Amino acid sequence: MKKQIIVSFSIVLLLTACKKVDVVVFGKSASDKEKSNEVIKECYSYEKDGTSISMQIETTGEDVLGAMVYNLAEKDKNAGLLKGKWEKNILLLDYTFLSEGTESTRQVAFALKDGQLIEGYGEMNEDGTEFKDISALKFSSSMPLSKINCPK
Repeated sequence: MKKQIIVSFSIVLLLTACKKVDVVVFGKSASDKEKSNEVIKECYSYEKDGTSISMQIETTGEDVLGAMVYNLAEKDKNAGLLKGKWEKNILLLDYTFLSEGTESTRQVAFALKDGQLIEGYGEMNEDGTEFKDISALKFSSSMPLSKINCPK
């Protein structure tokens, strides 16, 4: 399964490299992104006290594809692919990742606030893969992802 994730991630990166990417002007809201069919590539990062989180996304209209790595201090690292949509200023994604040799998928959500992505938390369904109620999410993460220049 690890090989599957790596191959999938490589394909996404290869396709990304082959596309014409338009640069987004910082400060564009998610609603501006919904009105367009241009491909917008954005990168976000958080790093402090041995914890790092990085996210690279490409938005076309409301649709979002990307990759993310969680490297939380004193916990197992996980990395995987993102697929989802912008819903107003909320980025709602399915995160398929590999951790401790096991592939898993869970829903993640981020609110766009002041140019940062703030992760949302809330009650999950019985198998822990989706939020029960998106409108009840609390966006109070102490690890805001700040926009950065994407690697070339």
